[in-house]
Amino acid sequence: MTTQRPNILIITTDQQRTDSLSCYGSTFTDTPHLDNFAAEGVCFERAYCTNPVCTPARASIFTGKYVSRHGAWNVGMNVPEDEPMISHRLSEAGYRTHYIGKAHFQPFGASPEQSLETRNNTDRYPDFSGPYYGFETIELALGHATYGIAGHYGEWVKSQVSQETYESYTKARRLSKVGFGGGAHDWDIPLKYHNSVWTADRTIDFLNTHSNDQPFLLAVGFQDPHHPHCVPTEFEDRVDPADVLLPDFVEGELNDKPPHFMEARCGQLSKSKTRGKFAMAGQGGGADFRKVPEQDARLGRAYYYNMVKIIDQQMGRVLECLDERGLRDNTLVLFTTDHGELLGDHGLWMKGPFHYEQLIRVPTLLRYPAVIPPGLRSHQLFSHVDIVPTVLAAADLPIPSNTDGVDVLPMLTGGKEAVRDSVLVECIDDPEGLRLKTIVTESRKLTWYCGHPYGELYDLENDPSERVNQWDNPTYADDKAQLLSTILQGMEPLEKRVERTSYA
Repeated sequence: MTTQRPNILIITTDQQRTDSLSCYGSTFTDTPHLDNFAAEGVCFERAYCTNPVCTPARASIFTGKYVSRHGAWNVGMNVPEDEPMISHRLSEAGYRTHYIGKAHFQPFGASPEQSLETRNNTDRYPDFSGPYYGFETIELALGHATYGIAGHYGEWVKSQVSQETYESYTKARRLSKVGFGGGAHDWDIPLKYHNSVWTADRTIDFLNTHSNDQPFLLAVGFQDPHHPHCVPTEFEDRVDPADVLLPDFVEGELNDKPPHFMEARCGQLSKSKTRGKFAMAGQGGGADFRKVPEQDARLGRAYYYNMVKIIDQQMGRVLECLDERGLRDNTLVLFTTDHGELLGDHGLWMKGPFHYEQLIRVPTLLRYPAVIPPGLRSHQLFSHVDIVPTVLAAADLPIPSNTDGVDVLPMLTGGKEAVRDSVLVECIDDPEGLRLKTIVTESRKLTWYCGHPYGELYDLENDPSERVNQWDNPTYADDKAQLLSTILQGMEPLEKRVERTSYA
């Protein structure tokens, strides 16, 4: 079957900040391949995730629904298998669908009976190849860095080296004086066995062997730059820690924030009144961030950006393969991440229920030469839930009415100036504990905490660093009331409910 429908390539990284790419203004690292890619399409300056935690955010990317609607509200749980993803819809339309790398639709730490992505028992690999959430075939990588050599990726590494050598790859040398999630590690794994290289290798193999008589949806998930910040010792093109900016933190800036901010900074979340059944996602280590010295912070940040540089190099290989195969013009390529990373800014590291821009504003690049002109920089609001309807529109397929996102192609081709006036970001640490919803507009950001009198309100125009919480400032009372009303009115249709089929 010959078709003119575009191929779809969706590439995600894990826990990547916008300032890790030089096309977003980084002055201390360079990412030439992704910079060139951005110049060939559109760079979204104000793209937002739906949740600052992996599984919920990834489910939104592939379902086009907010977290309250797809139901996977945290890590450690399965995305509902009856929740249609873009893979289901494109497969039904005749697309070949394949997933490579990190998916995290199911837990890494559960039992084999509970999760197909568990690292506790990988006997099913490499024989298990799908179907999986609408993808006909899969090649999965589970976890991150030293604890991420598992799944199809892990079985491949095991086939290349001895058991003793494989086990040595599960360890790395800590360079930081203090143990914390954002610390730097030297890792004695050859680059050829590194996850980012394997992910690119498998992507290139797919592109080289795919028959052009059928369009494809290829989803690719890089494990990095999620902590731990482990960099192969043989990687040479490194960021100099001396060039890296220190974390952006002003002593006392957390005083007007909800209590869990300071509890996280001081390593006291385990004693918090808001603690749920499990440790807070992204903060499970319980480190006291006040004790992280300047050199450790510089090293941790530099090694994070080194991980991004490795991804950039591998992205260059993937993009070159698209060109060589003649797939460039008719392939929609989207590059994004699930959520950002704090990296010590605001006195915090990693992720969690802290909806700062560093954590919820995400790098998002889109190239589709057949439709989108090159060199665009969009300053309009964009949400991850907009990916599914945009892809479906590009494939000339109907957009389901229960999709929360909008097609942004009219905004990129001159038909509309903007397609939305706000984005929603949610975080549920525990249904009986900390639950928050954030609405971001052109110049304001408000966060509502269910069951608590406190909240957050920021004037992004005059306070882009989000230092001063205006929640209790009467000058902003009208903004607060309007934004709260928008959140509360929008929540009712979003909450996931089982369909009622009879009177009783």
